[in-house]
Amino acid sequence: MDGNITTERARPADIWNAGEEALPSLRAEQKAALWLSKGEVLVLVVLLSFGLWAALWGAVALVAAAR
Repeated sequence: MDGNITTERARPADIWNAGEEALPSLRAEQKAALWLSKGEVLVLVVLLSFGLWAALWGAVALVAAAR
């Protein structure tokens, strides 16, 4: 025993797929996964934040116009 317990633990995904080869469709999905850099994630979060604020202010404007 090497004393490093992290190498002996199985991840939940490994337990379900123990002894089974990944299906070709699953492998294709894994390869097609979109990985973004930290900068791209930051830009995406900022754009989504601006979109949320625009939607909120649009709703406030609609309520104000309806009065």
